[in-house]
Amino acid sequence: MVQRMQPGRVLGGRYRVRSQIGSGRYRRVWTAYDEELHKEVTIEEVGAADAERTQWVAGALRAAARRLRGHPYVIPVDDVVEAGGVVWAVAPFVAGPSLADFLVGGRMSTGETREVARVVLAALEAIHEAGVVHGDVRPANIRLDQSRWVLLPGTGALAWADFETTRDDDESFATADYSAPEVLHGGLRMPSSDLFSLGATLYHLVAGHAPFHRESVVATLGAVVMEEPPPLGHSGRLERLIEGLLVKDPDRRLTVAAARRELGWGERETYSGASASAAGASTTRPRLLRSRVLQRRATVNYLVGVVEWGLGLVLAMAGALALAHVSASDVSGFFVTLLPWVVFALGVCVLAVQARMALAHRRSPKVPLWRSYVRSLAPPEPWTDEERDRRRTAAEQGVDEVLLTVDQRVAAASSGRGRGRGRGRGRGRGRGRGRGTSDV
Repeated sequence: MVQRMQPGRVLGGRYRVRSQIGSGRYRRVWTAYDEELHKEVTIEEVGAADAERTQWVAGALRAAARRLRGHPYVIPVDDVVEAGGVVWAVAPFVAGPSLADFLVGGRMSTGETREVARVVLAALEAIHEAGVVHGDVRPANIRLDQSRWVLLPGTGALAWADFETTRDDDESFATADYSAPEVLHGGLRMPSSDLFSLGATLYHLVAGHAPFHRESVVATLGAVVMEEPPPLGHSGRLERLIEGLLVKDPDRRLTVAAARRELGWGERETYSGASASAAGASTTRPRLLRSRVLQRRATVNYLVGVVEWGLGLVLAMAGALALAHVSASDVSGFFVTLLPWVVFALGVCVLAVQARMALAHRRSPKVPLWRSYVRSLAPPEPWTDEERDRRRTAAEQGVDEVLLTVDQRVAAASSGRGRGRGRGRGRGRGRGRGRGTSDV
């Protein structure tokens, strides 16, 4: 039987278990503290079997981790611990929000969903080529790491029938929404199963609900096997992609290459080591975040002009009403009381106009200064679609250039420190793993 995990337990002589943060269809996930590197990590319970089977699974995980290391869209497995006949996969802790968190506020736009599809397709292609099937593709396992989407590790293909695993009944409902029909029939988990789960995830992002969600787990599983999802409508190529991924027959389901062509991305994305990780990190910042920031700035800029004119109008009306209700003998005292507030309000308006004038003059230095003042007094017109696209492109290029420079410097510094630290860590890890297999 698989031993129950308890907080405070130490795995591999270095990973002190803290608390459970989730579970999937095939394994539990815990946070732990790496007492050797002094950082927080996640540990995933892959499962238990006899000694020979356990060693085979651990070796397969290590081989896949080596091939996936440095991929910009995949959180890698950093270590594999064998303890008491149980295999544990250790990965970095990602504190960012997941797609499930974004879905709490409603659905995503078509453009945002296309970006998620691109990232996850690239991640799944690399995972499948490494000889692993993820087995748990769903919104909760796609997270925002700093400013790019990444796919959390999955070990579903290694949890075979003769490999005993734990399962959390509370998570059955969540995972049932994204299970492939051939898996529910008892078939092997294949790359096509991950693609079906991706299709269900993308459907959820666009529609705001899972395609086969019902009131109970049994009804949901029945819908996955027997029913077709309601049509999305008005999603164009994205809808055709989702329909192709949700085909019941795995042999007729879209492959990664076909899905990429359906979205208009014919060439596969490549990566190699730390340099590609740095470059990929800068070029894969989610466009949804950038577009929302740009739209927010446009809205704020427009509101500033409206507030300026509104404040002036309110002050004028307040002055007129006050004069209408004040007797001639009290006029002088009224103005003495009102004067500081008028000066303060005018000062705020002048500062706002000055700031807007400075920004306008900086954008167009050849425009005469007096014309910049006049332009700053008028509320700016809302951006057209062409202007918004132009500004978005310019902002993305600027952000990418800055982030690429930062990522390259971080990668260069990390590789220099990692070579020296890796030699010492290898000697220490060998001793630590020996202790972990016997004392858990």
